[in-house]
Amino acid sequence: MLFRSELIKAINFIFGYNTKKPELFKLALLHKSIKSDESNERLEFLGDAVLGLIVAKYLFKLYPFKDEGFLTKIRSKIVNRESLNYVGRKIGLKKLININRMKSKSYDSIFGDALEAIIGACYLEKGYEFCEKKVINNVLIPYFDLDSLTTQTHNFKSKILEWAQKEKMKIDFIVEKIS
Repeated sequence: MLFRSELIKAINFIFGYNTKKPELFKLALLHKSIKSDESNERLEFLGDAVLGLIVAKYLFKLYPFKDEGFLTKIRSKIVNRESLNYVGRKIGLKKLININRMKSKSYDSIFGDALEAIIGACYLEKGYEFCEKKVINNVLIPYFDLDSLTTQTHNFKSKILEWAQKEKMKIDFIVEKIS
């Protein structure tokens, strides 16, 4: 469990400001596995929505001539669970999250969930415009290579299907082995 001063320092490290509401961030870092009336789930819900809007607006301005499909693909590469977990680990959330390690089985999304929750806390404390600047400057720019994201393909099956539809060809996939 973090002391108040440690939590303030951690939020300053992550977002670059001294919070006046450390209890809000304490809640953002409280996993549901702790026997408590509260957890970070509501802040995670809010942070997810705020992050989605920030990323959508950022991409909309950054790529003025790209279509909705392109923008949606790039946004989903940024806000997906794998990416958010990566960023959460990189910024040190492992040391900050208050979790009952013995009872929790939901480790696959813990860092991304906590990242969304602290974004929600930042939004509640400082408002949208402040939060937007901090997320762009402290999360998006340092942890996402947009040039790489715009050219990388993760779903090769979809790419083949898109090509086949464009070329009016029929494609059948055959599963030979499931491991």
